[in-house]
Amino acid sequence: MSGNRDGVFRGRAGERELLSGVLDAGTGVVLVDGAAGTGKTRLLTEFAALAARRGFEVAAAQDELDQPFLLARLAERAPDGPALVVLDDLHLAEPSTLAALRALLSAATHEKVVWLLARRHGEGADRLFAAAAQRGAVRIELRPLPDNVVVDLVADLTGGTPDHDLRALAATAQGNPGALVGLFTALDEDGQVVITGEHASLRTDRAPRRTESLLRDQLSSLSGKAKHLLQVASVLGLRFEPGDVAEMLASSTAILLPSLDEVIGAGVVTSLDDRLAFQHELVWRLVADSVPPPVRRALHREAGEMLLGRGDSAVNAAKHLLHGAQRGDVRSIDGLVAAAKAVLWNAPDAAAELAVRALELTDQASASLVHRTVIAVRALIAAGKLTAAQALAQDALSRQVSPEPAAKLRHCVATTMLLTAQHGESAEISEALLAEPDLLPELAPWVEITRMMALLSHDRRRAEEVAEAVVRNHTGSPDDVLATALAVLAAIARDAGQPAAALELAREAAQSVTSHDLGAYPQLLLATLHSGMREFAEADSVVRRARSGPSAVVTKELMTAVVQARILLQAGRIEEAAAEARCALTVAEETGHTALVAPALAVLAMVAIHTGDLPAAIEHVERYRERVPVDGIIFSRAYYQWADVLVTYVAHGLDKALALLTDEYPGLVTSGLFAEEPRAAGWFIRRAVEAGDERLAKAVVDRVERLAEENPGLRAVAAAALHARGLFDADTSLLELAAQQHRDLWARANAAEDLGVLLTTAADRAASVKALEDALGLYREIGASRDSARVLGRLRKLGRRRRAAPVRPASGWSSLDDTERAIANLVAKGQTNRQISTQLFMSPHTVNFHLRKIFRKLGISSRVELVMRSRDDQ
Repeated sequence: MSGNRDGVFRGRAGERELLSGVLDAGTGVVLVDGAAGTGKTRLLTEFAALAARRGFEVAAAQDELDQPFLLARLAERAPDGPALVVLDDLHLAEPSTLAALRALLSAATHEKVVWLLARRHGEGADRLFAAAAQRGAVRIELRPLPDNVVVDLVADLTGGTPDHDLRALAATAQGNPGALVGLFTALDEDGQVVITGEHASLRTDRAPRRTESLLRDQLSSLSGKAKHLLQVASVLGLRFEPGDVAEMLASSTAILLPSLDEVIGAGVVTSLDDRLAFQHELVWRLVADSVPPPVRRALHREAGEMLLGRGDSAVNAAKHLLHGAQRGDVRSIDGLVAAAKAVLWNAPDAAAELAVRALELTDQASASLVHRTVIAVRALIAAGKLTAAQALAQDALSRQVSPEPAAKLRHCVATTMLLTAQHGESAEISEALLAEPDLLPELAPWVEITRMMALLSHDRRRAEEVAEAVVRNHTGSPDDVLATALAVLAAIARDAGQPAAALELAREAAQSVTSHDLGAYPQLLLATLHSGMREFAEADSVVRRARSGPSAVVTKELMTAVVQARILLQAGRIEEAAAEARCALTVAEETGHTALVAPALAVLAMVAIHTGDLPAAIEHVERYRERVPVDGIIFSRAYYQWADVLVTYVAHGLDKALALLTDEYPGLVTSGLFAEEPRAAGWFIRRAVEAGDERLAKAVVDRVERLAEENPGLRAVAAAALHARGLFDADTSLLELAAQQHRDLWARANAAEDLGVLLTTAADRAASVKALEDALGLYREIGASRDSARVLGRLRKLGRRRRAAPVRPASGWSSLDDTERAIANLVAKGQTNRQISTQLFMSPHTVNFHLRKIFRKLGISSRVELVMRSRDDQ
């Protein structure tokens, strides 16, 4: 930390001007009042030097012991010319000294002498100051510095503009410049201040021992009652209601008012609009740590009981009960359970912590043990802690459990098995539960949904039967069971190559959902279908609806992330797709969501192929190939098979890739792949032509043309059919038309490249070059480096040497692309990652990915710096 440590006179311009006027007059008495550290001594020293420069004779006492001798000398011989007499710390002077000074002041009314007298306010010399004031003495009271001056002084002391946290800590000095200097000296010794650019902030990776000692001294000066009040308040939190403190102390706010005034006046506590708060987290922690742990636990328990007793939210009480509840404390444990249930959907991690803690505190002989076990297992599933949830449920089931909680626990096990890709086991448990005559009515829908989802990946025929029966027999209003059944039928139609029917079923499914969490799959399936048709605006809108609900259940978040990743990939936003998929893969692996690992790997494999990272592509495919059967729920199995064939072709050549079609994936060409991924048709035709396999080429053309004929409203499929027929017939006009009609950049680039290759045999090669250059521009736009390199090679063979793509500057605002600049502008407006994600149709993970790139390019490390840089740029 660096800065001007002599900056204690900031904000004293008025006082200096007043003193200068008295020196101009050459006579008068100035009384300086101020608390310790307000700069009295420095003010006197500065003006003694100023007076000396103006020709004044300066007479000053060294300390209170020297004051009587100075006054005796002045009584014996008055100064010959203009003089300044400086007496500091008169609150320490002996009564005889003060009496002698009063006499001299009375006698020196007409002499050319300026008397500069200072004392610590309220600690002595009251009669002297009152008498001098009555005779017209000038009074100066050194008050606390205002907030804006404190900020300037802190900037002097640190060498940078303080951030909000540093200003909050500075507020504990109550505008006292001496206390500020002491505080920031301690922070400097602790190495707590970090300067980044022009900004100063606190670091949190080391203990501020010297600073804590200084603040502890400040707290020790408070009265016993004030300390007692602070200790109770610290248990209530960084912010607290004075009425809650009063209730905890079996008192009233009116009785506590003197102590409240004391702690506010000392700068330990500040007043907000709706409550009181500790001035800084560091002060709060010091006070909290001063309470012995057993006492702190007891106070937390009393706070939780107080909140529950008056009917407050169980969630508010839970944070205290979590720390203070004891084994067998039924009321407190019930409070934890109630809080866990209240936040289960929107804060599953907190719910899991509360529910597990309640279970730990429950006696094994308690009748509530099984009920609390069910709550804990459900909370663990919602928080994504699948292994712990399954182990806890199976442990409970190994003991004697009554039928109703046993059914709930068995369903929880079926759910964890579904999410860990044990689809057969999940379906078996679900079907057994549904066969039980006494299954709870409120549990049956959940079990039915789990069964249909498990069967979708395990037994398609049975899944279709069950889903059709649900739709056929459903009466009344739409619900989540109907929505899931329709979604299952939509997924089956998708895989059978019936895209229009799949889209209609998925729309109906999405409209039928009634819960934010259970409705995620129908909505996300609809989004994948829109994206497959390259209807990206519609897909983004559906994903945004899925994200907008209050549920933060990990499974929903993960499903949304992998769907969003593939939408981004299909839209040609490769970097964003990779970031989203990597984040989803990490969380899926950490939480044991095995069923969601394969979708993330498939997206990453496709990204790696198009960016030229062949080893990564091979690794991703090999990892998901081991997971048989692969998914089939989020994406179709055909999608994974195509990615496998594509990677095999690049890694091992044409023969091995085509062998997969015969040996492992014989139904791939006749599946619904070309409706889910229209550009795949052109790829298969190219490979068939390359292999001289007319039978394969004709099968692909027939399949995609039949899809276009059966689904006339789907423009993406129609463009794919034109593309395939143009390649098969070597028809340049059809390829040119396909390049115009394809709805995504990637397929358009493929068609333009195919057109350019076909035109190379023409007499005039200009058209070939033009088509290839169009393809190159599109590949570069989406960041497909491997495809760009291939087209550059084709152009070189035609005698055209293109420069590498223009490179953006490595740093500065000009290095930001359009997406990064849009995010930077929204950050500058104070928007959060989640708010930005909603506006730009991307996930918070993707926003964070771009933010890291922005920080790196601009050489900054925080949102605050980004705001400042943005303002400077504007």
